[in-house]
Amino acid sequence: MAQFEINPGAHALVVGASGVAGWAVVDQILEHYPNHGTFSTVTALVNRPLAVADSGWPELSHSRPRLDLVSGIDLTTGTADEFTYKFDQNPETESEINRGMLERLLVALENLAVDLAMVVLASGAMSYGIYTSGGVFKAPFKESMVLTGPITKSIFHFALKDVLREKCKGKGWTWCEIRPDAIIGFVPNGNAFNLTAHWANYLSLYALVEGKGATVPFPGSIEGYQALSNEASADSIAKISIWASLHPDKSGNGELFNIADQNQPSNMSQRWPQLAQYFGLKGTGPIDDPNALRPSAYIKKHQDVLEKYGVKNSNVAQAERLDGYGYHYTFDRQLSLDKAREAGFSDEIDPASSWYKAFDRFKRFGMIPT
Repeated sequence: MAQFEINPGAHALVVGASGVAGWAVVDQILEHYPNHGTFSTVTALVNRPLAVADSGWPELSHSRPRLDLVSGIDLTTGTADEFTYKFDQNPETESEINRGMLERLLVALENLAVDLAMVVLASGAMSYGIYTSGGVFKAPFKESMVLTGPITKSIFHFALKDVLREKCKGKGWTWCEIRPDAIIGFVPNGNAFNLTAHWANYLSLYALVEGKGATVPFPGSIEGYQALSNEASADSIAKISIWASLHPDKSGNGELFNIADQNQPSNMSQRWPQLAQYFGLKGTGPIDDPNALRPSAYIKKHQDVLEKYGVKNSNVAQAERLDGYGYHYTFDRQLSLDKAREAGFSDEIDPASSWYKAFDRFKRFGMIPT
């Protein structure tokens, strides 16, 4: 998110507004976070075509900040698709692609937005090395824990930070990084990287096939079931991103802040029964059954049920991302929120309510059965 100093309210540019975190930033600004009148305008750049009426954002009115929803922008070399995150199977190629996109975006912003003040980079806990088997650091993860060595070349966030450090030198704008672990959130047109949608897709289908009240074991190991973490709702990420953009004296110069809904960690032995209960199921611990279907195989087997109920975007919620989740994250990986608290950001949200809020939105948009 980039912020422009415009009176009487600020102007926010949200790049990737159809992503889970970006969608929530726009939503929070339209809902007047942190105060009525803080922002006068929010410009949302999206990759795929999205009508305001289908966006899920609050109904527009003269009392809300102005919303400009834009897609297909040519920023000197290509469309808006080239100025948001791009996945590539080769991590080093992924880093180079995303580095080039950010460089071109910043050049365009510096030429067009003379009052550019703050750039907020949303990254992720992969920058603590959680994709490495067993992890790298001992939890709780603190911002002072800096990943080094060859592994950083396979994590594109480090390339983006290099660009921001280089480009802001001698300029009138500054930047910071916001780092969550798993993100709980909603987008109306589907997102292959949305963990919340994956679980909603799997559990809603499970309830349809097996019936309400059925037992649904956690698809993972007992270690994964018990490992501590603290997830972040898209709302929490949006709020700290907005807070950071409004407090460059505390967040500028490349400061890094962890974010989660709560400082207190939990594990899937607590969360899984809560998620299952929403769909009328009884969530239990893992079972040792070599014949049990993993989520992707289960969804593939019963895809006709989702189609029967007219579920939208079920093909976007790629259940393969759930197959290894409970088997890989077998170590504690909670984030310390002490630095954000000391800097003045103290908002907390009940994580279970964050999941339920996202599930409610999926239902309202026909993305899971009602």
